[in-house]
Amino acid sequence: MTDTLPYGSWPSPLDAETVAAGSIDFGHVALDGETAYWLERRPAEDGRGVVVRQDTDEGPADVTPADVDVRTLVHEYGGGDFAVRDGTVVYARFTDQRLYRIDVESDGENDPTPLTPESPEERSARYADFEFAPDGSCLYCVRERHHGEDATEEAVAELVRVSLADDAGEPAAPEVVASGHDFYSFPRPSPAGDRLAWTTWDHPNMPWDGTELRVADVDPDGSLSGVETVAGGPDESVFQPTWSPDGDLYAVSDRSGWWNLYRVAGGSADGDVAERLAPVREEHAEYGVPQWVFGLSTYAFLADGRIAAVRRDGDTQDLGLLDPETGTFEVRDEVAEVGGVFPHTRLRADGDTLLAVVGGPADPASVVRWSPGESPTVLRRAHTLDVDDASLPDPETVTFPTGPAGDERAHAYFYPPRNPAATGPGDERPPLVTMVHGGPTSRTDPVLDLTVAYLTSRGFAVADVNYRGSTGYGRAYRDRLDGEWGVVDVEDCVNLARYLAEEGLVDSDRRAIRGATLAALAFHDTYEAGASRYGVADLRALAEHTHTFESRYLDGLVGPLPEAESVYEARSPAAHADGIEAPLLVLQGGEDRVVPPAQADDMVRALVADDVPYAYVEFAEERHGFRRSEARRRALETELGFYAAVFDLDPADVEPLALDRGTYEKRSVSVEDE
Repeated sequence: MTDTLPYGSWPSPLDAETVAAGSIDFGHVALDGETAYWLERRPAEDGRGVVVRQDTDEGPADVTPADVDVRTLVHEYGGGDFAVRDGTVVYARFTDQRLYRIDVESDGENDPTPLTPESPEERSARYADFEFAPDGSCLYCVRERHHGEDATEEAVAELVRVSLADDAGEPAAPEVVASGHDFYSFPRPSPAGDRLAWTTWDHPNMPWDGTELRVADVDPDGSLSGVETVAGGPDESVFQPTWSPDGDLYAVSDRSGWWNLYRVAGGSADGDVAERLAPVREEHAEYGVPQWVFGLSTYAFLADGRIAAVRRDGDTQDLGLLDPETGTFEVRDEVAEVGGVFPHTRLRADGDTLLAVVGGPADPASVVRWSPGESPTVLRRAHTLDVDDASLPDPETVTFPTGPAGDERAHAYFYPPRNPAATGPGDERPPLVTMVHGGPTSRTDPVLDLTVAYLTSRGFAVADVNYRGSTGYGRAYRDRLDGEWGVVDVEDCVNLARYLAEEGLVDSDRRAIRGATLAALAFHDTYEAGASRYGVADLRALAEHTHTFESRYLDGLVGPLPEAESVYEARSPAAHADGIEAPLLVLQGGEDRVVPPAQADDMVRALVADDVPYAYVEFAEERHGFRRSEARRRALETELGFYAAVFDLDPADVEPLALDRGTYEKRSVSVEDE
């Protein structure tokens, strides 16, 4: 039976506790023969990172101890937190950022063994992006050093070689094999172990702006010699260097305007770098992704030399087999059974076995193992729900006009309200919640998201926007944010809301935004409410006080300081808070190092001065992104209560949130012991 009920008040089969605690976040994945390994972050365990393994004939089992949180803090966002080879797992421990080794196949006691010495200061030596040398004697990785005379202004990045020798006593300090640049990634030894490839870049570039691919000989003592740059530059993004089983080096480059795959050809180090890359396949499609975290992989070699690859063409994703000799790309539909979408792409291969995190509109993100021609096996799902599929969101692809003259196009996924137990009144349109991905150079994918389902099953419409500046649509689209952050992305969010209202899909008087919230409300009047999660209020403060990885990011997005100081002022929502009239919810992590809490505090004080209704909630122990299930639950219920208050809704299971006005109030929430 279907009841006619006001939008936003539908009884939902999903409560906030289920959404918060029931969804695992997957990180790095790896294959060791037929054995699959992956990292899962468990909100029910305060976001603890756990390395899990599964053989072909056994169920999943935890590898790392119950008191260990596996997480690297390199670049703050981490990634590439562990590596495995022949049953040996090396991982970074969150509490001290040291590397530890566990021998999974050991018959005796298997306590973790530290591989790196204690840091002179807390968490001042951090490691990520591990790769074993072929002989198993050491591993190469990125080290981010926060101690030493040369690390007073910013952390220092280095490539280091970590010994795996099982010596008693305090481990030796890692050997630095490459230094002198601001950032490093993808240290990858050749199959013979005699060469090492890596990428590097310097401020103000980000890795999707311009990187260099370097190759060096590995000498018998482990040092490097004959270093040469074989691809890349300040305006060319090179991604994921990988050696083929035969010892040929491949990499993804966007020199054509699209991230395509190339083989590194021979030639003199004195020759033209541009002549060193030979295209495997050139097309208007993306084989790369923005390197916000370490350990990403969009392609992997099979035993027969073919390349399994994930290709993005706008809103479409394909998994295919790429022949490196002919350049043909054969689309394979095996993983369509489990959704066919690869969020935060991590594709691994060992022999003919493939492993990845896969999801889709009706499928949660899942760790999936398969071989070409065989059905995939789901090893772990982010969540399992006893919910009718008819209550889950069903995305529609939307391309809409944008730009000052309306002559450009941007993209989004639109999720109408969906619940078999309820329908809205015929004369009513649903309230809209526009979601805006972070980054800002990132993208959103249509993978089953319980937060979206939480809203759509209650009678909200949700739009998830890939504004100009997002990846997957070519470099020109990605570069639209250059010098225009806070302008074109916000403009797209505003134009999307207008478009959906004009099409009769949403209520033009009940539109909310979560993401790009502060700028959308300060500089436009389209949205009637906003929910800000660790949002940027003061662009100059962000440029001056954020972490090393992003400390010069705004040079490209806004402009270099001090020359562009007036631009920073013009685009900072905190300086234009008098333009905000719509009610605002501010959710902030007390330990956020990316967007520090002072930004939220200053913004709220401006709202108080302008007599704008608001609610300010700080989660004391949370960082940039809420990890603990209790924090996630409280934040989601608070957000729904906020929408109920500002849109005069009556949700079945949440009370409308009482808003503050005219006085400064911060609701501090500690969930550490709850």
